[in-house]
Amino acid sequence: MKSKKFISIVVPVYNEEKVIPELIKRLTIFINKNSNYNFEVIFIEHGSVDNSFVLLQKFAIKDRRIKILQLSKNFGCDGGIAAGMRFATGDACVIMMADLQEPIGLISDFIKKWEDGYEIVYGIVKKRTASFFRNINSILFYKVINLLTKNMFPENASDFRLIDKKVYETINQMGEQNKYLRGLIIWTGFKHIGIPFNRAKRFAGESKAGFKTALYVALNGIFSFSYLPLRFVSVLGIGITLISFLMIAFYLYLFIVHGRETPGAATMILLTLSLFGILFFVLGIISEYLVRIYDEVKNRPSFIIKNKINL
Repeated sequence: MKSKKFISIVVPVYNEEKVIPELIKRLTIFINKNSNYNFEVIFIEHGSVDNSFVLLQKFAIKDRRIKILQLSKNFGCDGGIAAGMRFATGDACVIMMADLQEPIGLISDFIKKWEDGYEIVYGIVKKRTASFFRNINSILFYKVINLLTKNMFPENASDFRLIDKKVYETINQMGEQNKYLRGLIIWTGFKHIGIPFNRAKRFAGESKAGFKTALYVALNGIFSFSYLPLRFVSVLGIGITLISFLMIAFYLYLFIVHGRETPGAATMILLTLSLFGILFFVLGIISEYLVRIYDEVKNRPSFIIKNKINL
């Protein structure tokens, strides 16, 4: 008799006490309906300040398929997902957020595509319920990052996805500190496909991804997967040098041929301000890469586990 395939579901949780009961209820219904597969659900609790961990414990006592990793602090969404993948044992691993904005039933479609031979299956957001400002941010992010990475990222792809065991085991072997998982998963080169879905409104509570978090994620994606900003610095330097030589030649021409003297103070002030502005911009780009190199050299763990339940 052929044994059932095993699916791990990884869910990062931070201050989600209002969502957890409904989330587990829906997951349990889904798992029980899909009895031709075995499931485990790994919740990664990020050091919440509400009762998220206590609630998860109560459910884990009743159902051993529910497993908990409590981290010592909030290591970010990708840090939590990385922890979950490290402890996943399934033939495939589903990654989803806890806010119930993604339809749990779509996991069935993910599994079908996986059974068809796709090693990475991700949800593509067709309709968003976020604010106009957040939607514009998302559109701009994909335009910019695909321009810088030669269209590496599927547009509007969400973090809601299924990845084959060989994909998450490959990522588990990577020692990077600043993991941008959305990019790393595609970077592995395994066969992938997207499935469109409409993103619902948050079930309860507030979004943890404010402007600061969104900006950090965007910059992490750009600086993790593109060298174009550094190459832009080189081109900028060459361009400034050429413009400087042309200006010098032009002023010499005016002085030698027409006998005109150029006002020194105004020219010097404008030139100095322009050069300093460009210089600090260039230093900012270089600093972003240096920060990442510094993080890698420190070799600190991407996450620290405080408690494990049912694992």
